[in-house]
Parts: sequence; C-alpha cells; structure tokens
Amino acid sequence: MLTTLLNIDLDELPVKGLDVHILKDCILKKQSHEAFFIRNTVVLLIKSGSLRVSFQDVLLELFAHDLVVLSKGATLAILGTDPQLKLFYLSFSTTFAIENCNKQALLDAFYFLSSKNIGKVSLDLKSSLIVSLIYKLMYQVNSDTAIQHVATELQRISFNLFLYELRCIYGQFVSDYHLNFTRNENLTIQFLNILAIHFNEQHSVQFYAGVLHVTAGYLNKVVKQTTGKPVKKIIEETLVMEAKNRLDDDQITINRLSEELGFNSPSSFSTFFKKHVGIAPSAYRSSLSK
Repeated sequence: MLTTLLNIDLDELPVKGLDVHILKDCILKKQSHEAFFIRNTVVLLIKSGSLRVSFQDVLLELFAHDLVVLSKGATLAILGTDPQLKLFYLSFSTTFAIENCNKQALLDAFYFLSSKNIGKVSLDLKSSLIVSLIYKLMYQVNSDTAIQHVATELQRISFNLFLYELRCIYGQFVSDYHLNFTRNENLTIQFLNILAIHFNEQHSVQFYAGVLHVTAGYLNKVVKQTTGKPVKKIIEETLVMEAKNRLDDDQITINRLSEELGFNSPSSFSTFFKKHVGIAPSAYRSSLSK
C-alpha cells in the first residue's frame, strides 16, 4: 500500500496534486529492497509501530512520533515494517504548493522542506498531537465526496496550517531556518498547541482565550483571519475527527468515549456527533465494518 502511494501520479487524483491517508495496514506483502525515485514531496508521521527505509542511501529507523519529509526526486527503498505500523501520509506536488500557499513565508517553508534532506525528527507528545490533528483535518477535507476535481478553500486552509506547524517544528531543529511569524500567526499557532493538549476536556472559546490572555472576540478574529475558520469551528472539527478515529476501536464503548472527550453525558455526545456527521456514533461505528 505504501509503495503504491509513493508511486501515484498526483495529477490523476480527484484533488489534483494532493493525497492524504491515514494508513492502518502497511505490512509489506513481499520484501523488496529495490530503490525508486520519489515523485512528489512526502511527509510521514508514524502513529505506532516502526518503519525501516533507506533514504538517499541512509538507513532510517522510524518509530512512533517520528516525522520525516521525503523530498521529491530523492531515492527511497522500503526495507521493512512491523504488524503494528500505522502512519499519517501526505503527498503534494510543487504546483499544488505554489497555488495554495497563501503567504510568501509558507511558500518559502515549502521550498525549504522539499529541497533539503533533513532526515527524521522525533516529536514530543504535544507536537505529535498537533500534527496528527492537522493530518486528520486534511484527510477529512480531502475525503469529502462533495469535492470534485478542485482544491477547495478548506483544503487550502488545512494545507497552510500544516505548513505553519512544520515550519515551527523544523525551526527548532535546523539552525539556519529562521522563523518570521507575524503576531497573528504566532497567536494561531499557540492556540493550536493548547488545543492539542486540552481539546478532550475544554470545548469553549473562552478557555483558550483565557490561557492566551486575550478576549474571546479577539482570538476568534485573529484565528479566522489566519485560517479562515472561527475558533469554535476548529474545536468542533477536532472533536469530530478524534471521535471518528476512536470509534474505529471496538474496545472503547461510546459511553467511555463520550466521557473521555469531555461531554456531560453519552446523549450530549451523540447529539453533537449526529449534528456534525449526520448519523449517531453507533451507526457510524457499524458503517466502518461494512
């Protein structure tokens, strides 16, 4: 599956130039260590398990919370996976990045990430959660059956959020990669950082505004200007994406899930989920097994 994705022509996809997946079955059907050229920029985040690759003839052992950018035109050989491997996968073309980066700083970030062989970065739990949330946002948007052959505004927004976060992460590890965030960008990134930690128990705009020492109105204005979405919408989408992800685990009851996501009761969680997804959590879970 992973090898197939790495060789896909992105121009032939419904959303031209962008491919996003949450892979849960990455076991190699047969071992093949033959190297091939990467056709587009690829960003992988390991969710669990391990992945062994040879990237530009350098052996990389990737484990949970490891992030790696595989630059276009580089050589890659997949050497092995384990049965627990799950990962987030994003591939995008240069054309898609140029057309969808809404600021020069993000375009510069794209060129930096796609032109250097930085290797892997081991994320702390907070950074891993933030990147996971944005991956899920992009996956949800990219999987929308209502989208037909165009990069929508939501795709543009989620892609830019992703570059914001990568720009921030690599700025911590690469000395010659200077960050020049605007005040609004800084506040938005701080909000996303706090959201990744507290979304399970804090659902109100007021909480995040209080932590950031700004008014709820100001936070909402800044975040909407930066991302195109109000704060409440981002909180709700984060909860929906996490709920969908957790419903895939049959060991977690809906009652327990509602509690872990900070809802007062299973019925309030079901009402929230049905409002945003269109069906009850139990029905959604049943649809996953079909």
